[in-house]
Amino acid sequence: MRDATPPVLREFETWLSLFTDGEFPDRHRWKAWFCVAEYELEDFERVSALLRENDATGSFAFLGRDAEEQADIIETLDDDGHEITFHSHRHHAYGDLSYESAHDAITTGVGAIEDATGITPNGFFVPFRRLSEGAVRAVEDAGFEWVLGRTEHDVESVELVEPVGPFDTRLLEDHSPEEATNRLREKADAGEAPFLFHPPVLEYHDGWSAFEEWIAAVEPVSVGDQLDRGGTGIVLDCVRPVRVE
Repeated sequence: MRDATPPVLREFETWLSLFTDGEFPDRHRWKAWFCVAEYELEDFERVSALLRENDATGSFAFLGRDAEEQADIIETLDDDGHEITFHSHRHHAYGDLSYESAHDAITTGVGAIEDATGITPNGFFVPFRRLSEGAVRAVEDAGFEWVLGRTEHDVESVELVEPVGPFDTRLLEDHSPEEATNRLREKADAGEAPFLFHPPVLEYHDGWSAFEEWIAAVEPVSVGDQLDRGGTGIVLDCVRPVRVE
């Protein structure tokens, strides 16, 4: 993993503290780290191997802006039998976007992934999960089979699903990794799905072994497979959300 150096991490924490009117809370420090540290090919291979060893698959989310740099990663996961999921071109909210802005972000991002890998994502994990009316129309026009998100507007031609909440990042702010994944295990046993996980954040909290136990117990599948054949769906968000150029 391309880890965060202390000076860079401190700089990002200081910037985020502007929004908290004071010292940056310890329970939120993972947010600064997640915006600076970055998974690399071997890290994605490790997640893929964990899934495959447990007869599981997953939906891995990627941004269009990273497609060229991460083409080998995307192709490796696709070859391993996982689902490649769109996560916008850049990591921004869709809750207030016009149709034109949403359509541009989607077509630009999907085009970038297609150009870099030849793979067309069938699903869209919406950053921050909320869709405006214009974004709903843009999603439908894009031809996705499913969208992970929520909206107050009518959705007609695409399957809209919402992840089980609270998901890992929220639970880890107040609970140990074992407690957090046990709570999510209970929801999997109750038949709630799909689940959203952020493996880099789990690693930040020393939660990899707890994640391994959850995967072994649940044996999840990609969201596409969940919708087609049943099972417990999982979306894996391993990408660095902020990249200032």
